[in-house]
Amino acid sequence: MKIDSDIRVLRLTGKPKMGKTYLLTKVFPEELRQHHQDYYSTVLDCKTQKIIDILQNIYFYLVSQGLTLPNYSAAYEKWSNLNPVVEISKTTLIGTNLNITANRTDDIWHITRVLTDKLFIDLNHVRDKKLLLLLDAVDGDSDTQKWLMETFLVQLIHIKHLRFIVAGRSLPEASSSYVAYCCNCELKEVKEEQEYIKYCQQIDGDAKLTKETILAFAKAVQYTPGEFTGLIWNCLQ
Repeated sequence: MKIDSDIRVLRLTGKPKMGKTYLLTKVFPEELRQHHQDYYSTVLDCKTQKIIDILQNIYFYLVSQGLTLPNYSAAYEKWSNLNPVVEISKTTLIGTNLNITANRTDDIWHITRVLTDKLFIDLNHVRDKKLLLLLDAVDGDSDTQKWLMETFLVQLIHIKHLRFIVAGRSLPEASSSYVAYCCNCELKEVKEEQEYIKYCQQIDGDAKLTKETILAFAKAVQYTPGEFTGLIWNCLQ
């Protein structure tokens, strides 16, 4: 997180239920709150959000923090108001119902490049604000993944006050244009049995679970953290 660090992207991979989403939504934001209060941060779910949604969520988050992004804002407004088309939704003997919509399908890749360019320009001028973008479930949509890896990171990685954590079950090779800024980390099974006992002692004040039961649960889920925590919370309810 140091401004002069050569590492700007943490690439986090792991099988399902290894704790990627928990780290991005709970652990890392709390770490920032306690130790890096000079950073803004926002979590983006790439499984449920498409490319335009991701860009818009970044924009609205930064605006809510008092930043202005005039180039991005102007480009998005211009695009959203362009190319109205007439869509015939229903035809009857009496008449035809018309629906006026914006045609955003043919130029989606063009506008994402334009908006990414404008976001780069705006963020490059906001040098007194540090930003961490936490991108979860990057492997959920191939188009989103392609844009993130080949367009978004390629441009924004060169802004020194930006940091990225990119998480997914698997990630493609980093582009040669920014691979030197990356650190790769794979989450694996936690096989230290004492860690499961310590975790349960922290959340189970009444000591309902014996050590033998805890270790049996850990073994049953093959030492997968996410599976284990879900099982424990169900038992304690």
